[in-house]
This record gives sequence, C-alpha cells and structure tokens, in this order.
Amino acid sequence: MILDDEPAVLVALRTTLEYQNYRVVATASTERALHELESHPFAVIISDQRMPSMTGLEFFQRARRIQPHASRVLITGMIDPPTLIKSINEGEIYRFVAKPWLREEMIATVRNATHRYELVTQNERLLEETIELNKQNLEANRSLAAKVSELEESRHQLAAKNQELAHRYEL
Repeated sequence: MILDDEPAVLVALRTTLEYQNYRVVATASTERALHELESHPFAVIISDQRMPSMTGLEFFQRARRIQPHASRVLITGMIDPPTLIKSINEGEIYRFVAKPWLREEMIATVRNATHRYELVTQNERLLEETIELNKQNLEANRSLAAKVSELEESRHQLAAKNQELAHRYEL
C-alpha cells in the first residue's frame, strides 16, 4: 500500500513497484487507506509523513492496530531525527526513506520489508502450531499417565492374585 498526497509520487512508486511484480494499492486518502487496511492484508505500507488529514506517523499508529505485522515505511522530505528514532524504537516504522529516494534503495527497502513481513507472519504461524502441539502433547501425556496408572493398578491386582494362588498351592 502506498499513501501520498502527491499524484506524481503515487505514480512513480506504483510504477516502480509494479515493474518489480508487487501488487500495489495507491491512494492519496488516509480514509481510503485505512479502509483498504481493514479489508485486505498488506506486507508493506508506505506513507508520506506530511499528509493533509494526519501525519504519516499518526497514520502508522492506526495502521499498526489494524495490521500489526505489516512493515511500515515512512517517506519524508523533512527528517526530524528525534521523531524518527522514537518511531523506530516504538515499532511504528520499519524504515524511513528520504525524498527524493533512489529507485534501487526503494526497491531494496520494499524487498527487505516484504521479507520481514513473511518472517514475522511465518514465526507467528509456527508459534501457534507449537502452542497447539504442546496442548496435544499435554493431553497425550495426561492420557498416558492415566494408562500407566491403570496398568499399575492391574499389576498390583495381578500380583495379589498370584500371591493368593501361591499361598493356596503351599497348603
């Protein structure tokens, strides 16, 4: 997803990324972007910092609640280091790219952001599978413990019967 209020930026980014075989949704509207986020999963969300209705960082805060695993890339012409550092540290953005960007840098950033998204989502899926397998193992262990207990009781009963038989033959 690309969010920028400048049509030329939208066209340039969309063309660059589609040429690299990425499926792209581009919009100048934060409301439409939020609607798209609620409707479709995105691996990478790119937003300009200076938007008419909210800043890119404000948009990313909302986007993060909707799609927490999406990689968020901020593009900006004005770099405010303390704000950027805070945003990176708090997980609001994955990377920032200064305007004007180099085409190769943007492609590499999107490729890396996509890989990050794939790793994060695969990690989450594996964690869920691990939790489910642990539940199954716990249930199997409980069942096995019950069977061991039953067998132990049967063994005690058998030992008692054997002792009784041995006592009868001794008489």
